[in-house]
Amino acid sequence: MQGSVHTLIRTQIDKATANAIVRNPAYLDDEQLSREGQFAVLTEIFNANVRDREIRDVSSHFAPMFQNGHPVHLSVLGKTGTGKTITILYLLHEFEELCRERRIPFRQYHLDLCCAVPCFRALNNLACLMGASKYYKRGISLDDLMLAIEKHLRSVSGYVTVFIDESDNIRTDADSFYKFLIKRLPQRIEGKLILVFASNRLNWADNLDPRIKSCLKMRETIFDPYDATDLQTILEIRVTKALRAGMMDEGVVPMIAALSSRNHGDARKAVDLLTRSAQLAEKQCQHITLDAVRQASEEIERDKYVTLIRTGPKHLQAALYAALLGSEKRPKSLHTGDAYLLYDHFCGAVSLRPLTQRAFSDLLSELDMYGFIRARTVSRGRYGRSKEIHIAVAAPVVAELKSTILACFGMVGPVVTRR
Repeated sequence: MQGSVHTLIRTQIDKATANAIVRNPAYLDDEQLSREGQFAVLTEIFNANVRDREIRDVSSHFAPMFQNGHPVHLSVLGKTGTGKTITILYLLHEFEELCRERRIPFRQYHLDLCCAVPCFRALNNLACLMGASKYYKRGISLDDLMLAIEKHLRSVSGYVTVFIDESDNIRTDADSFYKFLIKRLPQRIEGKLILVFASNRLNWADNLDPRIKSCLKMRETIFDPYDATDLQTILEIRVTKALRAGMMDEGVVPMIAALSSRNHGDARKAVDLLTRSAQLAEKQCQHITLDAVRQASEEIERDKYVTLIRTGPKHLQAALYAALLGSEKRPKSLHTGDAYLLYDHFCGAVSLRPLTQRAFSDLLSELDMYGFIRARTVSRGRYGRSKEIHIAVAAPVVAELKSTILACFGMVGPVVTRR
């Protein structure tokens, strides 16, 4: 038995290696690439005229630096996956090189607020980036952190650029943080401070104190979602670097580009679809075909909903199961009351204390917001108003969701209902 298992393992590894389509997976996931590797890929993409307008806009904005001027602050806006962060980092790197050639003092710092943080943590992280402070958990005031940053930058000449990524992610006392950067710090240091903000929220600055906004001289530039032509260019560059030659059918890259531009315009999701298609083709021991792309797209869609409900609250899972089951029994007209009876019975079967019908209605609204169902409020005459429930996901996803919910409750089979 032991020998046969060893043989099976080796045979499977040899088979997978022989059928490998991806020869360099790092180029399908930028997090596996070094910063130099990311910039090398970007250089090819930008040389193909992708993001040409945005590069011109940002370069023009920073041009006054090379005439002893002082550019105003810059806000970079756009959807997730439009390349805001990496493009700004690339351009700041280029500006730094050009300043070095022309002997212009220039420093840049990238404050990544990928997670929501309070003002204290944002200031402490910025101070650590500058080498002005150590990392504190507590025991130091905001003013001490501000003084440390001021002291560190007081003797710095030339230009100081602070790139604040996800600038809307300061959730506690954002006014203090931006008041310090926009009003106080420029007056306390010798260098010329340039702030670059990046956010997915177009109105991120609207909630700032009016006194701060009045001092915020800022220009905005918007990164548009990638169109099909841009995505095809990006994917073709990735394919050349990541996949073995001759392992893809004609029309695969245009199909992925078209699907992605139509659905979201997100380059990361487009590359993810290419990666899933390659993995699926490897398992089937074939080239990447159009059918493999369709199957991979369906898997991504299913995984998105399944992951969300698997990590959701128990009552939300129970409410979705009731809606899915009820829509099978009443495909034309499932109303809140009917769904609630199924929910109540399901809760009894899994030993979960049911919520009230009003709270259940709120759960339906939440499921509607996530895109699992469509819950439209309708009038039923003397019976009052009710939500009319329709399932918004495809049939294969419905089956996966039901089995996932049952597994979350430790159920091995479907719950039998009376209705």
